Order: sequence, then structure tokens, then C-alpha cells
Amino acid sequence: MATQVYTSTEQSFHNPKFWWLQILLGIIFIFSALWFLDTPIETYLSLTFVFSFLMLFTGLLEVINALTIRNVSSKFSLKLTGAFIDLVFGVFLIGYEKVTLELLPVLLGIWLVFRSFQLFFFYSELKKRSRENKWWTLAAAIFTLLFAMAIIVHPFFGELTLIYAVSFSFFIMGLYRVTLGYKLYQEGD
Repeated sequence: MATQVYTSTEQSFHNPKFWWLQILLGIIFIFSALWFLDTPIETYLSLTFVFSFLMLFTGLLEVINALTIRNVSSKFSLKLTGAFIDLVFGVFLIGYEKVTLELLPVLLGIWLVFRSFQLFFFYSELKKRSRENKWWTLAAAIFTLLFAMAIIVHPFFGELTLIYAVSFSFFIMGLYRVTLGYKLYQEGD
């Protein structure tokens, strides 16, 4: 029965059966972005806590997603590696709050660069399969990478700049995830 879900997407990077995971992640990213913008002063201190748990939660959901595609996709190991990186970073950041507070701009920048590369890879996969609306994936990858580089290049430029850049990146990633979830939902029908 699972092979019927993958008939048209043999090398799929995401399982259409679990479209709701992408939408859930998207909603979490969007609400996080709006919360960051609403409380900028308090956000920098609490960003370490929120970001740590968000990364851990994202890693857990990505492990679930990776395990669902393990039998049908050659991209399983790449997806699982990314999930474990999120998990390890999440656990580390939760365990070492003071270090996290000092390194937060750099860690956020590195994490967002990694996420943008995953989006570029997913875009190339969509392009190979001539999917419609692949431009949205490319735009999300480019904007995420630009904001990640801005954070890395100027980590001490200012806490508000960091919060706004992270908020915008999270918002873009959230929109992308919701769109991806909707597209996966349509594939599953």
C-alpha cells in the first residue's frame, strides 16, 4: 500500500502521507517569527530557550519524516543526517544555556545556512522532476541563505537586527513548509 503513495514520486524527499508534519512545522515557524517580532527586547534572552527546543522538536519531526521515506528514497541518509544534526544541536543548546547565549548569532547563522542548503537540494530535485511552483523553494532557499549570511557576517551587529533577521527567516521557512505540506497533501489524493 505504501508503494501506491510513491508511484509518481519514487525518489521523493518527503512522504506525501505525512503532509501534515510539514504544515505543523510551518505553523510553528510562522508563529515563532511573529512572536519574535512582537517581543523583541525579551526575545533575545528567551531566544536561546525557544530556539533550542524548536531545533530539538524540528529534529524529532525530521527523524520521523526520514524514517517514512527510508524504503522508497535514495535521499534517506541525507534527510536522516540533517535530522540528527538538528537533534544534536538542540540537545547541546538546551544543556549549555550560557554558551548558547554567547554563541547564538553564529549558531543560528550556521543552522540557517544548513537549512538553506537543504532547500537548494530540494529545489534541484523538484527541477529534475519538472514540478510546478518550484520557484517558491528556490526563493525560500535564497532568502534563508541571505539572512543566514547576514547573521554570520555581523553576529554582534545588534540584538534587534538578529531578532528581525531570524524572524524573517523563520517566517519564510514557515511559509515554505506550509506550501510544501499543501503540495504533499495534493499529491496524496
